Amino acid sequence: MSELKLHKAIEIDGKKVDKIEYDLDSITGKDIEDICKIMAKEQNAIVIQETDPIFHAHIFAQAAGIAYEDLRRMNGKDFTKATTLVRDFFYIGSEGSQVETSSGI
Repeated sequence: MSELKLHKAIEIDGKKVDKIEYDLDSITGKDIEDICKIMAKEQNAIVIQETDPIFHAHIFAQAAGIAYEDLRRMNGKDFTKATTLVRDFFYIGSEGSQVETSSGI
């Protein structure tokens, strides 16, 4: 479990919080699929998954166990930190950033 320290506290479930615990390792393929379906219903098309901050915000909310709407109320600096954490976790310097293939040679 990791923790995002907020620049500006927000209210979640009736409590002021200045940090949010999250677990990106807990995100499953089903979670990502469900998020894509939610975004399609909201008419938010994912153009490039690796750079889409709305997609990353949905993933962060899922990993933190908070409502997406809570995340949207965050200070812009904190929202950007949260979405950048997701981008970096899944796409920058991770094992998943380079697709491994087997050529059978």
